Amino acid sequence: MDAQQLAYEETYEKNKLTQPVCIDIKDVTISFDTPKGIYCAVKNVSLQIKKGQIVSIIGHSGCGKSTLMNTISGMVKPTDGEVYANGKLVKGPGPDRGIVFQNYSLLPWLTVYENIYVAVESVLKGKSAVELAKIAEENLRMVNLWVHKDKLPSQLSGGMKQRTAIARAFAINPSILLLDEPFGALDALTKGTMHIELLKLWNLDNRNKTIVMVTHDIDEAIFLSDIVVVMNNGPAATIKEIVEVPLPRLRNKKEIVQQPNYISTHNKLMNLLFDKFDITDIH
Repeated sequence: MDAQQLAYEETYEKNKLTQPVCIDIKDVTISFDTPKGIYCAVKNVSLQIKKGQIVSIIGHSGCGKSTLMNTISGMVKPTDGEVYANGKLVKGPGPDRGIVFQNYSLLPWLTVYENIYVAVESVLKGKSAVELAKIAEENLRMVNLWVHKDKLPSQLSGGMKQRTAIARAFAINPSILLLDEPFGALDALTKGTMHIELLKLWNLDNRNKTIVMVTHDIDEAIFLSDIVVVMNNGPAATIKEIVEVPLPRLRNKKEIVQQPNYISTHNKLMNLLFDKFDITDIH
């Protein structure tokens, strides 16, 4: 790491503690009407996330991870409690919050370029066609997809589709990026590449974007995150524990897995997720 990068890292580590709260989840409960009665997915959850943090939410299936994230996006309204994004009460979806799903959600009849252009055109009102085209091109170049701009989604690999979805999310320039298991369907090699691409984009934005990610992958959570939020099993899921990741940026995957802080954090998260299982019960 050169002197300039080292100085940047030191400044980042010093300033991140004084960053303002970007997402404030206040005593949120989320319940749904079902044929069998009221189902409580999440109960009395409170969480503050600072500007520029990358936060992962992990837990077993059905623990309300995606439901909780959808209250931040505005697609799910809390039954009780409130969610604030950038100091404003969340009442519905907004352009300050970009979302990337596991299934990419690309429009199959549009090219890679058109998928980006349509998104920026719908959000960034008042910009000229030339400005919109420039934004679409810049973001496709950032994820190394400009040469594939005229392809349809059906002509792309899984990793290329996900890069398109991430480029689209970054193109509308949201202050908050929400990732719902975005790399879950990718093979290990492609997933590792996507982790690096995501951090590159975060760095290019001077680490101003706040990123919240739902994942089942402990290694992914540690490598990407500043903090990991571990959820209890549902129904009526709550936050079991918030674990800080004591690893400085920049992170090299090959190097950090050997570090004591990485190993201890990994073991802690494993124990939190799997403490209900006893190996002696397996015959």
